Amino acid sequence: MQQGTLEVEPGIRIHYTVRGSEGQALVVPNGSWVAGPLRPLARGRRIVSYDLRGRGLSSHVEDRSRLGVSFDVADLEALRRHLSLDRPVVIGHSYCSAVALLHALDHPHAVSRLVLVGAFAARRIPWHDSELPSLGEMIRPPGSTRLGALRAGKVHRTDPRTYAREWMRHYLLPQQVARPENVGLVPLEACDLPNEFPEKWIPDWLERIYPSLGDWDWRPRLAGLDVPVLLVWGETDRGPPEAEQEWLAGLARGEMLAVPGAGHWPFCENPEVFFPAVERFLLR
Repeated sequence: MQQGTLEVEPGIRIHYTVRGSEGQALVVPNGSWVAGPLRPLARGRRIVSYDLRGRGLSSHVEDRSRLGVSFDVADLEALRRHLSLDRPVVIGHSYCSAVALLHALDHPHAVSRLVLVGAFAARRIPWHDSELPSLGEMIRPPGSTRLGALRAGKVHRTDPRTYAREWMRHYLLPQQVARPENVGLVPLEACDLPNEFPEKWIPDWLERIYPSLGDWDWRPRLAGLDVPVLLVWGETDRGPPEAEQEWLAGLARGEMLAVPGAGHWPFCENPEVFFPAVERFLLR
């Protein structure tokens, strides 16, 4: 295993890990969260996982104007060039599916395939037109007795690692997984990293990163993407059928996988379905 950092801008470094030296190259953004769960794909492959700027083991970004999707796309390409990766497969989960897609659209000869897990719809309106929770509602979720008690005891200040884990268990993951018992299937080691404390990344997400996507509509550009694309959603994470059809109608070589018994984390919630299907896609 090789670990390193790449300075993508003066004072901004992204952390990356390389496992394996031969075979098909896979690039996995948001590595502190998803590299471990996606490790079954590593057999016979070179897996490059990395943390976005300001996240995981990457450096803190003091100037928040340097946060946003355009920077994340540029960082992905900078890392690909730095490691001399020739047309890797990029696997993007959640927001990182947008990063992977936009990178492929901007650099159409830089990747060989895309796996987009829990992707946003191909356009914001009308599928994502509801308002996001406020900063206060996300950091101090109303109605959560457990988190309220922890905050009353100042645990978010005295033991932020424990608070980050409990925030995931009692707030975010219950909204994302298919069943309550699936909460325990998602590894939470990333919560030990200061960049993953809710008070750190939520303001960046709400105030800089998500707004940087604007009123996106990627449909006009999809037809120009001439690589195979696998769209994966957990069964309870799927949007309206019309939103899925917009993806499939726009992509020249797109296909879809719905994972039963899973929500936003299908590789954790139902690996028995997720990994064989992704393996078949990668081996074609």
